[in-house]
Order: sequence, then C-alpha cells, then structure tokens
Amino acid sequence: MTPNKQAAKGIGGCVLVPSPSAYRLKSGTWTHKLAVTVSLLRAEPSLRRLSEGIPITCEEAVAQGYLLVRRYDEAVMYGLA
Repeated sequence: MTPNKQAAKGIGGCVLVPSPSAYRLKSGTWTHKLAVTVSLLRAEPSLRRLSEGIPITCEEAVAQGYLLVRRYDEAVMYGLA
C-alpha cells in the first residue's frame, strides 16, 4: 500500500468522489470531484459505497481547492446520499 493511500485510509484522510456538478479548482481546471472525509464515509452506511474513491489528504484537497464534505447534511446537499 502506498504512503498516500495509507494516510487517506486513516480517520483523518479524505477520498475524492464523483460530484454531480463541475466547479473550478484553485489552478483554474474544472473538476467533477468532491473531497469527502474518510470518517464520514465510515460513519454513514449510505456513503460507504464511495470509500473506494481516490485517496488524498484533506490538507492537500483544501490546498488544491476541492470542496470538502465533512457532514452528512453537506453530502445530501451535494447529492451524494
């Protein structure tokens, strides 16, 4: 397992999952990915199907400009649940 994947699989990591709409990252590129915390994915049974997404640290996701989903109501708002 790569060090990046190990960090993301811990409670403090994030996973990039498909987003229903596009938005721009800080670099100016468009993306259809949201960063969801691993702790939320583990806590909510309806979101566990998303846990096989692309692992990333939450700090790196925020630095790149990904929208960070930390709570279940945010996941509902973005159409993930």
